[in-house]
Amino acid sequence: MQSNRRFIPIVFFTAFLDMLAVGIVIPILPSIFFGDFKFLHFPNEEITRWSYCMLLGCFSFFQLFGAPVLGGLSDKKGRKPVLQVSLIASVLSYLLFSYAIYTQKLWLMFLSRSFQGFFAGNLSVLFSAISDKSKNQDKAKNFALVGMAFGLGIVLGPTIGGLLSESKYGFGLYSPFLFTAFLSLLNLFFVQFFFTETLTNPLAQKINFFKGIENVYKALTNRKLNKLFSMTFLNSLGFSFFTQFFAVYLLDFFHATRAEVGLIFGWSGLWIIFTQGFLLRKTLKAFEVTQVLKFSMIGLSISLLMIIFPKSIGMLLIVNMFISVFHGHNSPSLLSLVSNSASADLQGEILGINQSMMSLAQFIPTLVIGLFGENLHTIPFVSGASSVFVGYLIYRLIFLPKFMKHGH
Repeated sequence: MQSNRRFIPIVFFTAFLDMLAVGIVIPILPSIFFGDFKFLHFPNEEITRWSYCMLLGCFSFFQLFGAPVLGGLSDKKGRKPVLQVSLIASVLSYLLFSYAIYTQKLWLMFLSRSFQGFFAGNLSVLFSAISDKSKNQDKAKNFALVGMAFGLGIVLGPTIGGLLSESKYGFGLYSPFLFTAFLSLLNLFFVQFFFTETLTNPLAQKINFFKGIENVYKALTNRKLNKLFSMTFLNSLGFSFFTQFFAVYLLDFFHATRAEVGLIFGWSGLWIIFTQGFLLRKTLKAFEVTQVLKFSMIGLSISLLMIIFPKSIGMLLIVNMFISVFHGHNSPSLLSLVSNSASADLQGEILGINQSMMSLAQFIPTLVIGLFGENLHTIPFVSGASSVFVGYLIYRLIFLPKFMKHGH
């Protein structure tokens, strides 16, 4: 079995290629519907908003069902084969979306996003692999490395996506999706030849296609874990409001181009890299994870609310920096609490439950904004800030006192 010295860089690179592909798509999807360069036109703003929200939502909806299936298979068959299946699906879905844009067929876009959502289990499987190889006290730091790969993908991906979609460089809007298909194929070969299986004790369990719904039910009804999962859900919900509609805000309010949207997301990614690759490690040497969350959750809530006030790109970038830094502390710290709540043989299941809650958290904003999001410049960010703040209250008033009482 690989040593951690070799294993962690391999996981990092696998996550980086996956997130680079995801990042390339970031400035493209909203620009299909919004901004000065949109190419799909609808009778009114409400239908435009609903179409965009549902295209985003179908990915998370099918991920709610697919991710637990992949998580169960990874506990049963191993991490490596599930990663390979997920990456094959990514190649096919990116190619299909490229063709859908080329032919301007909205229903094919929905089919592609739904198919990709069901098989989008790469990161949760990688987190399970890290859990297999990490001691409890090292999980937050190792999870943060995947977060750093996420940040690096977000730095380079949107910038590449913005440039690859610009017609003045000889590209079409479908070009970024062809490139992401190539990246997923490259990642598939990398996993095949360099990723070594980490699962040592396979579990004999039935695969249930409604496991995602059962996971949400377990998360809400398990008296030992429902507070913890409520916090991770609300944190993910709040950040999803931001990530899913920030590009729309840039396109509509600031009249940014796709390339400019990519560069702004790249700025966010730089701060995530700095936070999860350097700052969080320093923070965790000085403070326990439970102490870190005291400031990171409230900080993220305030920062998400502040995003609606800047009138210039310069001030917007400053607020965006704080969002990235606080989220960079929040996400791996909460994930380490979730992972440490389960024994080694249940890592796949517990992280699968967490993934189901995150999928639900990514789906809900599309419904809320589809129904009530007439003002896309404020409602997503106020909703996001409120969600994270409620999670913070649960943490400080309910979860933390019980956590400390039991001697953790």
